[in-house]
Amino acid sequence: MSVGNRPRLLRGAVLALALVVGVVAWLATRDDGNAPAPEPEAQPRIVMTEELGNIAALSGHPVYWAGPMPGTTLEATESADGSVQVRYLEEGAEAGEQPAAFLTVGTYPLPDPAAALKAFAKQPGSTTRSRDGRKVATNAEKPTSVYFASPDNTVQVEVYDPSPKRALSLALSGQVRPAG
Repeated sequence: MSVGNRPRLLRGAVLALALVVGVVAWLATRDDGNAPAPEPEAQPRIVMTEELGNIAALSGHPVYWAGPMPGTTLEATESADGSVQVRYLEEGAEAGEQPAAFLTVGTYPLPDPAAALKAFAKQPGSTTRSRDGRKVATNAEKPTSVYFASPDNTVQVEVYDPSPKRALSLALSGQVRPAG
């Protein structure tokens, strides 16, 4: 092979390599229809008290709420991960209405809620309190949310209220309990 043919041969090899890399990249990133569909976003909906028991039965874990409260409408949001949030809307408010400045009780299935609560309680700014066997934890950075583990250790419960005092009081009171 003569020296004059080397640049052409080198250019050809570079072009061939670039073509192979391009085809491999295209094959790796194309949508072949087998990719999993994105999870649908959880949609809040207005529910009746009796429906909370059905949601719990379908989710396979307890769903916590703060009991009936006059002048409110219940909104439930069920997530693909099994989490359920029950929000107490003022009468006349629509499902999904913002801002989220309403009492909300969240139920989150976790592998070990008690361990998660213990780890949360060790974070700087966290405080724990107990009443009638229920241990709750909150953090100064987000005092509007109070957490506790269910007695059967299947879920972690969050009680959110715009008033930190009310959130803590409800979480400790025993009023926040499984629906149904």
